[in-house]
Parts: sequence; structure tokens; C-alpha cells
Amino acid sequence: MKILLLSGDYIEDYELYVPIKALEMLDIDVHVVCPDKKAGDIIQTALHIVDGWQTYSERPGHPFELTHTFADIKLGEYAGLVVPGGRFPEYQRYDQRVLDIIKYFFDIDKPVAAICHGLQLLSAAGVLKGRSCSAFPMCKLDVIAGGGEYVDFEAFSKNVHVDGNLVSAPAYPAIGVWLREFIKLLKI
Repeated sequence: MKILLLSGDYIEDYELYVPIKALEMLDIDVHVVCPDKKAGDIIQTALHIVDGWQTYSERPGHPFELTHTFADIKLGEYAGLVVPGGRFPEYQRYDQRVLDIIKYFFDIDKPVAAICHGLQLLSAAGVLKGRSCSAFPMCKLDVIAGGGEYVDFEAFSKNVHVDGNLVSAPAYPAIGVWLREFIKLLKI
């Protein structure tokens, strides 16, 4: 089984590495791609820390070597899509190629796991209309603007929301329950 994971510079470190390692543990091949980059290119990750300030702080994360070339992906090969957060969704939501990938997975009703700021990409792709989802609280307006219903959780750590083929969560502390629900949708 193959899963596609969208990425870009300043992707949230945990939201990249943890899904890859958890899915690999289940013998799932995760293809990590970034627009205009090829296998072997490096992207920079970031650690986002919720530490009591008005917003999260950011520290450099681990560099990551892309596993596959964006231009070479064949969407029909993938059983599902992972859309992490961080800052990359902020700029990739203007890339029609990325939005088309997201639309594809929704059009054919394949499982999609989106977390934190990743919901900005789903909103821009127009796939949230009539759906409910969670996201980082500062993305609430993006979800609403995209026609979705924002599901608010007081705590990040154990909260996940499932609406059809979409699994969403507010931030990386919920990665465990988020991945559990995604794996259920993959029928593993």
C-alpha cells in the first residue's frame, strides 16, 4: 500500500516524521513530495511549540530528504493522502497543482488525514463545503471561508474528528488518535 504525503519548507516536524514512521511500521510505503522538488532534495522542517504565548513559537526542526519527485507522482497508485501542517500550507494553497491533488482524493472518496494548518490547503481546494473538521484554532476562519464547519476542541491531545473520508485534528499532540482513525479508514 502507498500513501502520498504533501510537504514543503517549514512543515511541522512531528507532523511529517511521526506519520511516516507509524505508517512504515504497518508496511505502508509513504511517498513524500513537494512542488518543484525531486527525490533527494532537502526541505527544512520546523518545531511549533505551544508554550503560553499568544501564538506558538517556532524553532528549527530536522532537515528532511524528499523520497519522491513531485512531477512523477501517479495519483491512482495511492490509497490515501496525508496533509500535515506547519507553514507550507500557507504558501502552497496558491499552487493549483497541490489543490488538484487534494480534489482528486476527495472526488474518488479516498482517505485523507489533515492536521493543524493542513486544513488551509483543503479550504483552498474547495473540498470542505458541507463538511465538518478540526484544525489549529487560528485556522478556524479558513475552514469557515472554505464552507466547512469548524469543530473546536478545548484540548489538543486526544481529539480527532472524522467526517466521511476526512480525518482531522487540531495539532501534533493528537497525532496518535489522528493516525489511528486514518488507519481505520485505510481498512488496515
